[in-house]
Parts: sequence; C-alpha cells; structure tokens
Amino acid sequence: MDSGRPPVTSRDTPAQGTAHDRAVADLLGRIKNWQFRDGTLLRASVPLPPVDPLLWLQAHEQPPRCYWRNRDHTLTLAGLGSACTLEARSEAHYAAVLHRINTLIGDEDAFFVGGVSFDGRPGREAWARFPAALFVLPAIELRQDEAGCRLAVNLWAESQQAFMREKTRLITALCQLRFDADPPWEPPVRISRREDHMDFPACAEHIGAILERIAGGSLRKAVLARRVQLHLDTPLPVFTTLRRLRAGSTDSFCFALERDGQFYMGCSPERLFSRIDRHVCTESLAGTVRRGETPEEDRRLERLLLDDPKLVHEHELVTRYVHDQIAPWVTRAETPEHAGVVKLDRIQHRYLPLCGTLRPGVMDEQLLRTLHPTPAVCGFPRREARELILEREPVPRGWYSGTVGVVSPRHSEFAVAIRSALVEGNRMMLYSGVGIVDGSRPEAEWNELEAKLETLLCAVEN
Repeated sequence: MDSGRPPVTSRDTPAQGTAHDRAVADLLGRIKNWQFRDGTLLRASVPLPPVDPLLWLQAHEQPPRCYWRNRDHTLTLAGLGSACTLEARSEAHYAAVLHRINTLIGDEDAFFVGGVSFDGRPGREAWARFPAALFVLPAIELRQDEAGCRLAVNLWAESQQAFMREKTRLITALCQLRFDADPPWEPPVRISRREDHMDFPACAEHIGAILERIAGGSLRKAVLARRVQLHLDTPLPVFTTLRRLRAGSTDSFCFALERDGQFYMGCSPERLFSRIDRHVCTESLAGTVRRGETPEEDRRLERLLLDDPKLVHEHELVTRYVHDQIAPWVTRAETPEHAGVVKLDRIQHRYLPLCGTLRPGVMDEQLLRTLHPTPAVCGFPRREARELILEREPVPRGWYSGTVGVVSPRHSEFAVAIRSALVEGNRMMLYSGVGIVDGSRPEAEWNELEAKLETLLCAVEN
C-alpha cells in the first residue's frame, strides 16, 4: 500500500545519481511518509534498470535472503530481509499459515517465498533449523517479470513500537543497497572431501527390500533418496553457484532460502502446481534416461524413454495418481493424450501436464495437501511408500523432495524440491532420488542417482 506522493528531496532529483540511486531515493521518500496502520501491509515499488538478481543477492549480506525463478522465466524474485516470517510446526498448521498469508497480503501485489518439508515434520539433524513450513515476505524485493524490473519494499508491524523499529531498519537497509555491474571476485572453490552416506551395496540392499514389498502387493512404487556430503576448501558462494547451476538448468525452477546461516538451494524441473486465480495446472514427471552425446543418440534415448515398458509404467503410476488427486477439486480437467519429454542438460524425463478450473472455495491449502508429496518423490500408494521411506532411509530428507515456491491470493506456484542441496559455510549436502518399481535393476538405479548429482557437482567447482 502506497501512502501518496513523496516530497522531492535532493537525492531523488533526476539530475543526481544513477537510475538505481534515483529508484532508491524514490522509495526512501515514500517510506518516510508512512504511518503505522494496525494489521496493514505497507508496500511501494518503483521501476529499476535490469539487475542480475543472483549477483545482487551475493553482494548483500542482509539475511534472510531468498530467490525464486519459475520454469517459464515469467517471474523472478530476489529478497533481502524479512517484513514477516511465518512458520508451521507440522502439516496440520499449513492451512493457518496459508490463510494468514492471504489475509496479510490482501490486495497488494506481493509474494511470500517459502516451502514445506517432505514429511510434514520439522527438520532433524542437519535440517534442525528448518521447521515443517517456512514462508518469508521480503523486506526488500527485486522482481523481474513480463512488465520489466522493479524494486519494492514491504513493511508490516503489529504495534507502533515495532513499526518504528522496522521502518528505521528498512531505511538503513535501502541506504546500503549496491547495484554493481560486475560480479564480486570469489576465490576458487574446490571439493576437499566427499562422503557418500550410501554406497552401491547399501543401495542395492534397499532396492531389494523395496522390490520385496512391491512383490508382496502392498506397494507399487517407492522412491529411494541418497545424500552426498561435500567438504569444500572455502565457504560456498551460494548465489553465484546457483547462477552457474541455473545456466545448465534453463528449463527448471530455481530457488534459494536462507535460514539461520543455512541455505536450501536447487534447480528443479518439476512443478507441483501453479494457480492463477481459479485456473490451476499440475503435471506428472517421471521416468528418466540420460542425454545423448550426439543428436542421434539423444533421439534414440528419447524414444527409449517414451517406449520402454518400465519407464512407461513408472510414469503412468504418477499420471494416474495426480489425475485422481486433482479431479475432486476441479470442475474440468484437461490433459494431452500422449506424454512429452522434458530435456535437461544431463537427463530427460517423461512429462504430462494436467490443467483445470478450481471449484469454489478451493485454494492452495487443498492443493498442497492433495498433491504433496507426489509419487515421483514418494511412491504409490502414498501412505505406504512414505512409511517405508521413513523406515528404510538412513538420513532424514528434511526439505529435500518437499516443495518450494511463492504464495499470494491471486497467484501461487510451487516446485517439487529436487536437484537440490543444503549449504552451510564450506559444507554442502547434495540429494538425489530414484523411483523403484517392478523391474528396477540396482545398477541402472545407481547410475541414475549419480547422473542426477552431476549438474550440482559441476556447479560447485568454479
């Protein structure tokens, strides 16, 4: 909410400073006129010359920082600081958090950035700082969309005293903003040690146990996740590393969330759902083969992906589940007759979109509860697969294979949190997963787990 035209000051006259300086001065003038309004979000935004959001984030140490870019490249958000942080202790509290987001934003053009864990529980061990759900409204927001680039500020407080404190903090943070054209110099990062928390014999044993359960008839698919811990010789520059990762994952969702000195970051090819007003789109993404070394080999592997009975079966399980889950919540569901292929830099997947119009009263809460976790990261039936995962996997997943995205009353979008890593200083934990169905072979599944790690590994050493 904007409180009217600001007074003209010496800083925001057109003749003084760069266009970036003038944009900041414009926002400062508006903020200085803001008055406390109980329960009301104050927001202002101004046009800004294009800025690389990830380099901008790397240049600022104003936690918590966050980043989101959707797969269609129609929305990029980079955030500094927090105007409001909302958390949930369990999945039973998701509805209250999402309702609070919609109430707080109201008619403003703002987004919360955040996500939820895989199992609806707070994190354990390495994930102990991450709650079951976490959503942040950035205090300072750099946004790029089809309308161009804008710099925005958000301010919300529950009391006059808190308002004055946050207003002062916001003004100070704005005055410290930098818009350097050149990326900051960084020392080379090298991997000094790698720890695999599951080797091939252990992986084969887990796969055998899952196949036994499938043969017994109580399970049709379960997803096995793996963690690899890297020790680096210098702290990882998270946002420039994500920039390199994004360059090799152009058709993926990219995200980063900072929490008490830790970062969860990644580039995921898979959408959980996208909602614009009453229109919703989700998808089934499953079945994996590598990319070919030549165009001819790549086409041959694509044909294998589309025709191989095991891969077709794995994808059909996911498609049937997603369709059955979304059907009660939409008045009309539309999906293509044949699956397509999503090609990434090192692997490719079978893909099928499903879209529909939501029934009255259906919002993100129902969609999140219905679709997450998908069979692509959990298994089928979901309850049995999740129980087996919690029983068999040696390390907690935390937010890996959870979901991350942006939320607002009019537009929300979530990605399935895969191809991702948890980073703290010079320690980085990489995650990958593989779907086990009847016919799965340990060697092939192990190779797939390795292939899914390659893009992350290549982005680390600059």
